[in-house]
Amino acid sequence: MVEKFWTPYHLIRKEISLFCDALRDFINREVLPHEEEMDDYWDWTERKEHTFVEEIFRKLWIDLGLQKAFVPPQYGGIGDWSMVENAAVIIEVTRGDVGLGMTGFISQWAVASIMIPTPNDLVMKYVAERLLKNEPYIICNAITEPHGGGAIEDVRLQGAQIRTTAYLDGDEWVINGHKLWPSAFREADAYLVVCRIEGEKFPNNIAQIFVPADTPGITTSKPYRKMGCSIDTNGDIWFDNVRVPKEYRLHEGIDEVKSLIAKETIGRCVNCAFAVGVLRRMYEVLKSYVDKREIAGRPMKEHGLIAYELGQVLTDMQVAEYTTWYAFERLDHPETYGSLWDYGQFSMAGLCQNIVTERAEQAISRAINLMGSHGYAKEGKMEKLLRDVKVTQIVVGGPLLRLLEAVRHYFGTETI
Repeated sequence: MVEKFWTPYHLIRKEISLFCDALRDFINREVLPHEEEMDDYWDWTERKEHTFVEEIFRKLWIDLGLQKAFVPPQYGGIGDWSMVENAAVIIEVTRGDVGLGMTGFISQWAVASIMIPTPNDLVMKYVAERLLKNEPYIICNAITEPHGGGAIEDVRLQGAQIRTTAYLDGDEWVINGHKLWPSAFREADAYLVVCRIEGEKFPNNIAQIFVPADTPGITTSKPYRKMGCSIDTNGDIWFDNVRVPKEYRLHEGIDEVKSLIAKETIGRCVNCAFAVGVLRRMYEVLKSYVDKREIAGRPMKEHGLIAYELGQVLTDMQVAEYTTWYAFERLDHPETYGSLWDYGQFSMAGLCQNIVTERAEQAISRAINLMGSHGYAKEGKMEKLLRDVKVTQIVVGGPLLRLLEAVRHYFGTETI
């Protein structure tokens, strides 16, 4: 089937394939009818009325059971998916909307941090209990800071750029600082906050601390209005003498560093899957257009020059998909390629995110050119995809930092 493209179904169990089919039907039925409205609901968390956005998230997480899949089996969930199977699920969701995917899978990203390299049993039990209920439970990953953006994610800096601080006062961490840009910040039920521990040196100076959102001392801004991924809320979070139990630090010492690197590795691969989901929607919109549009009495796709351009679009799509599946399959085989915190895996994921998102942007730009004025009109359903995919290119460190990290690994660059 064309709609399945280059998915490696030999690596995906039958039950996961069936779940992907159910997600595809859900996206067609519940999400795509609202495609042109998504940008208008960037402030859905601020509205007094119940919106279709809340309904979509509830159906995705609760009715379809996605939220329970974020919980590992040993904690009562059904989250035994491989990385490749995760990618297949993510692609189906982001075919409908990237913002839906960014918020939709944010708690799963947090669970990975709690579980890697070894589980924080206390925090995981707390989180699992809530994720397994029939109410949405959202964990926001608070990393980026105003002064340095992605510098927080540069492992070479060893936490020196982190200005959100924490110190122990008896049996409690006291957190102060300012974070911004994290997905689902406004509606979050909890935060994973990347902090610098006062008075400690690397690697003991870096911490991820779990903070329930109703803890006194937390305030948030209203959402930013962005060029894309509108229903994924981004904004500011302030922590003013926020106190949580000392056990809410996820890991200690080098294990915390490993967890953070693994978080980045996973996040970069996930953004590859986000972009592939956008490309699949791009294909549907473009195919519908070239099937119906005529030039000199023949369908547009039956002209040589147009067919060449369509072939270039398919080339970009295939490169993006193969790169994505390759990245996720490597993550499934740490015995061969290294752990999720291995620098080779980390730099590989960064290059893959650059390759996939650049190819996606290029393919959608070609599609817009082929569609002419209809391509840049909102009614054409293509220009939104270009805006959305640009966000997937920038997040999780940015393309320049990802290139630098790869050069450090492969060429041994040391001074920058």
